[in-house]
Formats: sequence, C-alpha cells, structure tokens
Amino acid sequence: MIRSFSVHPQSILKVKQAWRNKSQGRDRELAEALGLSLDTLNHFLKGQPVKGLNFVELCQVLELDWQDVAGLDSQQNLVFDSPIEVGEFLAYSYSHGVSAVDQALQTLVRTLCQLLGRLTRKVGNLLRADRTSIFLLDRERQELGSLIAEDGDGGSLLIDIPANKGIASLAAFSLKVINIPFDVYDDPRSEMAQKTDRRTGYRTYTILAWPLLNEKQDLVAVVQLINKLKSNYQPEDDLVKKIDSRGFTGDDEVLFAKFAPSILQILERCQFCYQLAQKLRETTDIQPGSLREIELVEQLQRQERQLQKNLQRL
Repeated sequence: MIRSFSVHPQSILKVKQAWRNKSQGRDRELAEALGLSLDTLNHFLKGQPVKGLNFVELCQVLELDWQDVAGLDSQQNLVFDSPIEVGEFLAYSYSHGVSAVDQALQTLVRTLCQLLGRLTRKVGNLLRADRTSIFLLDRERQELGSLIAEDGDGGSLLIDIPANKGIASLAAFSLKVINIPFDVYDDPRSEMAQKTDRRTGYRTYTILAWPLLNEKQDLVAVVQLINKLKSNYQPEDDLVKKIDSRGFTGDDEVLFAKFAPSILQILERCQFCYQLAQKLRETTDIQPGSLREIELVEQLQRQERQLQKNLQRL
C-alpha cells in the first residue's frame, strides 16, 4: 500500500493560509485542476491522512516543503544525483516506512515539474509571450491535461486541464496552428478565454496555439502562447501598453517551427512520464519486495535520470 501523510498540527495554520492565497476562493476549480476531490483537499487542510502522492503534489502547489509540513525528518526525501543500486534504495525505504515505488515516483514527479516549468519559460521567452502554457495529451483518456508546473518570473502559467474546451483544445482537435491577433475577444472562439480571464483577473489580447505532432503525425502536446509583448515595453506599464498589437507574426511562427523538434523531443519524454505517473498514482496492490516493485522502481529511476539530462540541457 502507498503510504499516506497528514499535515502536522503545527503546520495546519500555515497550510490553510497558503491555500487561501493560492486558491483565492476557487477551491473546487483548483482541486479539479490537480485531479483531486474536495474530500481529499478537506482532509489535507484538516490534518487528516492523505495519499502520499496527493500530499506531495498539494505541498508543491503551495510552495511548501512536504517533509516539513508532515513533520518528517528531511532525510526521508531521497534526491538522486546519480544512479543508485535498487536494493539499497528498497532497504532504505523499508527501514523508514516509505513505499519504494512512492518515493521513486515522487522524485520523478518533482523532476518532471521542474522540467515542464523551465521549458514553458524558455518557449515564452523565445517568442516574447507574456504567458505560456504547455498541455500534454493523455492518450488513454484522449484529453489534454498535465501535471502542475509552478509559475516562474518569466510568466509561465500553471499547466492546467482545459476540459476539452478553449483554443488549445481546438488546436488539438484540428491539428492546426491557431493564431488569433489583437483583440482575442473579437473572435467567437474566445468564450473560454474570456471566462478564464474573468476568474483570474488577467486579460488575453493575442493567442498562438501550436499543436506538436510526432513522426506519425500523432498529437503529443499543445503549446499556447498568450500576449505577444513589445520589444521595448516598460515593466511598470499597464498590460495593454506592453502588448504588441500585431500579435504573433508569421516570423514568430517560422521561429517557433525551427525549435519545435527539440521541444517535441523533450515533451515526448514528459508525456511518457506523465502517463506513467497517472497510472501509478492509483496503484495500491504492489507488494513490498516483489519483482513487480523492483521493476517499477528501476523504470521510474531510469525515466527520472532521462528527465534530469533534459533539464540540464535547458
């Protein structure tokens, strides 16, 4: 069974305040974006046991150290800087009461989030987008979605679930680039963008949504860039004054197409790891010490090392 954790009594007030700041009253929407039920969220906020992976993910979203929140010794969190022998890892996990698969999966998810967050910022900077999102395709469910990647100073957004609506999903369905110039609100396809803006307080003026296809012409992900910025804008200006009224140009599309293959290579690895994580998040029948557990740990560590290599190259 995958271990559960609970918020330590001394951390409950801190956790509740962090959640209020993050959710801004949108508890249900943010919980759904994380793929969690409101019951799971309420258990977490009340200091009741929550499945280990959900606990770690919630702490990451709140920018809190999960071991500190759980009142655990920080050494219980394994971060691998080099390949380790699986037997030693299993022995460590058993001695500390932590599932080996759970621990290896936590490391993979953390690295995946770091890689996706850095990649969104890189892509946004490439085309001077104020906001960037990357939506991975969940092939089994045939819908867009992803793990969470935190906002960065470069302006990348939470990688979210568009619920089969919005410009990103239109690009995914048509397999065609969608480029909407200033002003997006004049486009009849912008209904979802307007709803999102009303909820977040942000304002979308221009959008470029780009579906990334593999060699078989299957969709891997959609990159969505929002609000092309002027090259000489002033940081203190209002957003509308920063926006390049031409939107994303043909030259921008040529530039993105040039770098798309290298972006796609990274995202294919992310897609595989994302789907692996999705499957294992709900797995509860892995017996400690079994061949199945050893194989899963080896696979998770192998994938995590590949993500680390991609992360170092960015």
